[in-house]
Amino acid sequence: MNRRLLGNILIVILLILSGSGILMYFTPFEKNMASLHTFFALVFIVGMIFHIINNKIPLSNYIKGKRQPRLKKLQSPLIFFIAALVVMGLYFDMPVFNTIYNWGNQIRNKQIGTTEETFDYQAIELDKTIGEHKISIELKKGERFQYPLFAVWVEDAKGNYIETLYISRVISSSTFDYGKKVGANWEPAIVRRPEALPYWSHKRGIKASDGLYIPLNGAPDLDAVSGATPTGNFVIQSKTDFDTHSDYKVLIEVNQSYDWNEYYSKDKFPNDEIYSGSGQVGQPSLIYSSEIKSSDFNSTTHKIMNLIGYGHYSGKTGKLFTDMSNISTAKNIANRIILTIE
Repeated sequence: MNRRLLGNILIVILLILSGSGILMYFTPFEKNMASLHTFFALVFIVGMIFHIINNKIPLSNYIKGKRQPRLKKLQSPLIFFIAALVVMGLYFDMPVFNTIYNWGNQIRNKQIGTTEETFDYQAIELDKTIGEHKISIELKKGERFQYPLFAVWVEDAKGNYIETLYISRVISSSTFDYGKKVGANWEPAIVRRPEALPYWSHKRGIKASDGLYIPLNGAPDLDAVSGATPTGNFVIQSKTDFDTHSDYKVLIEVNQSYDWNEYYSKDKFPNDEIYSGSGQVGQPSLIYSSEIKSSDFNSTTHKIMNLIGYGHYSGKTGKLFTDMSNISTAKNIANRIILTIE
């Protein structure tokens, strides 16, 4: 192909691509502009193929560094290496690399009055669990999320406890990293927290040596399902066995310390040694639930877990309370909870 003609074509196409690319970066998406940019990008690729064919010998010499000093021969491999790093950084949305895109995205979203949120999820994989069915719990944190404690478990359709799928490590052992203060420092220690997850602990139905239902010094049935308390959005991945001809319930109990409100104030129950003595309570634990029907086992199923009630404020009973009128900010610990069954 005539080199002069090809050069002029490539210059014109480059101007069109540059202009349309800048407009697409700073303005909201428009199909006409995207179509124009895509068409001329394809034409540019064809033109570049002819350009490479016309200049294959000098381009080959550039890449090989022919007649160049040894250090300058490394120029081409270095450029390819840097380009590969940038491509990987952009493709996998790595910090720093995505800054330019995010900045332009903010400008475009501002023009149309929308915002874009991104969420990083902590994956909690319980590798020691066994079973034919995979279960995952995805929790997107709400505005009141401040490192709450969690328990996830399975019941049959009648509400009988079957097994725990996940439990915060500090509850499964009653050993807290900041359990007691020695001088100016905090040290691990056993702290009994019966009010933390009372609905789960009473459902499990195993008393510790001190008469409380909350575990003490670990428990064989919880070794494989205990994990670190999530610090943000998370996905818990576990396994279990289901009878595919039966119905089940999956529940999650959530409790956060120090989240007092006007009703559940620090001095609400002065005669309750757990509530007024520990100084770590607040609004009671919240319980979310989702039903699994036998038909749900036919394919991957996603379900929203719904708030059904709360536990006893000091963990004295395993009753489920459903009057939510005195629960306020605790409802915003979780923005949404999604159950997935495979």
